[in-house]
Amino acid sequence: MKRKNKKIKANPPKWKICTEGVTEANYLYEYAKLLGIDKYIRINCKNKKDSGCGLQHEKLFDKMQNCLKNTIVYEKTFLVHDYDKAAEQKEAKISFNNTFKRANDDANFHVIYSNPCIEYWLMLHLAYNDSDLHRSNFQEMVKNVCNRKREEQRLEPLHDDKFKTDPCIFCYFGGKCGSNQARKHALKRFNISNHKKIINKSFSSECYSIKAPYTNMFELLDELDQYAKKFVQHNKFTGSD
Repeated sequence: MKRKNKKIKANPPKWKICTEGVTEANYLYEYAKLLGIDKYIRINCKNKKDSGCGLQHEKLFDKMQNCLKNTIVYEKTFLVHDYDKAAEQKEAKISFNNTFKRANDDANFHVIYSNPCIEYWLMLHLAYNDSDLHRSNFQEMVKNVCNRKREEQRLEPLHDDKFKTDPCIFCYFGGKCGSNQARKHALKRFNISNHKKIINKSFSSECYSIKAPYTNMFELLDELDQYAKKFVQHNKFTGSD
């Protein structure tokens, strides 16, 4: 049986991804692992794939900057966060928008966001959605999907917010095929068809907080795909599972 064996090329550049929460960290770790680049993409501090940084907006940006002061040099750094509770706090909304302004001053920083929450990105794996719902609605939808998948596997259901830390969430939403579907739906929300269009820079003068629901998670996945294409060699060989 023919399979592809992924081999990384010598001395690939290291990238840093700093996420607000555990859900994003688990999802991105599984995506990077699928591409064969998980050892070269540092997700959060100390590469703890099961733990997000737990900070939002500018506080997360500040922590990311501090982490980079006395560490190895990263070619690219991504900040992944949600709009989340900003709608309920004026200061949080300002901080959300300031995060983009500050990041856009440095070409090495790339802001990835979901408004209102990462769960919106996950639901785009299943269908196009342009409803400006509260984050709790999207979260309930995601929890229901997770529990349906767990029921199929005869696993106990997840209550409250425990679905957010489930390491299988990438698989629950269709893996790579699901992410490809989500990209198409997210791009449709931006009214663009070209994956190479840089959302962060071209929309830098606009107010991100009024764009709902929106997510540019596809930008990060596109970047990871390009990284894998450039630095991972695929060698076919004959073997068996």
